[in-house]
Amino acid sequence: MKKYVNASEGAIIYAMSKTHLMTLVNEAGALYKVGNSALINTEVFEQYLEQFREPARPLPKHVWNKLGKDYPNKKTPE
Repeated sequence: MKKYVNASEGAIIYAMSKTHLMTLVNEAGALYKVGNSALINTEVFEQYLEQFREPARPLPKHVWNKLGKDYPNKKTPE
């Protein structure tokens, strides 16, 4: 991945609107203004995003049981 991207590229990479992206980038301190261009440091921004990461949760039993016996690598829930 590129170290610096513009707002349009960043919106595609991070799957969010440019407005929301730029708000988060400003909060992260990952915005670099060069002349009339604004560049996003993806390394700094991704470190900032890690604080919002949530741990994975197991599927509830009622959903797990609907997957059926044909589901690959299905293990019995604990």
